[in-house]
Amino acid sequence: MKKSGWMITLLMFGCLLTVGCHKEEFYDMQIYYLNSEETALNTEGYNLNSDKAEDQVEEVLKKMQNPKDSVECVPAIPTDLMITDIRLEDGRLDLYFSEEYEILDAASEALLQAAVVRTVTQLDGVERVQFHVADEVLKDHHGNEVGYLRSEDFVQK
Repeated sequence: MKKSGWMITLLMFGCLLTVGCHKEEFYDMQIYYLNSEETALNTEGYNLNSDKAEDQVEEVLKKMQNPKDSVECVPAIPTDLMITDIRLEDGRLDLYFSEEYEILDAASEALLQAAVVRTVTQLDGVERVQFHVADEVLKDHHGNEVGYLRSEDFVQK
């Protein structure tokens, strides 16, 4: 009788431990979005569906326009901004945006760039990203080409 009492106690203790624990979720990557105030970046875990690097780039860019948690996350790529072409070669990703890119204010542009670069450089085969607007390489306010950006080019909290 003593032995079965201990067994029941151990079994109950094990059940309590199991109820108190939660399963931690693991994701292939983090997708970057804007926070609800559109002043900083938020992330959501994401599992990739595609195998090829080019397909993964397209997949995550589409996902960036459609977050799961629309209360905490705002799309980093505005829905009226079109990505017209994607070219990936030797770790360099060239993204071509429609002319609507030019109407972004400086803060929105910086957040979009940070979100895109931090997201896609998590993919195997993507080391740096260059932005193009209407087939022209993106230039800064001095008229100089911005060039290829890496995740390290953006300050992280």
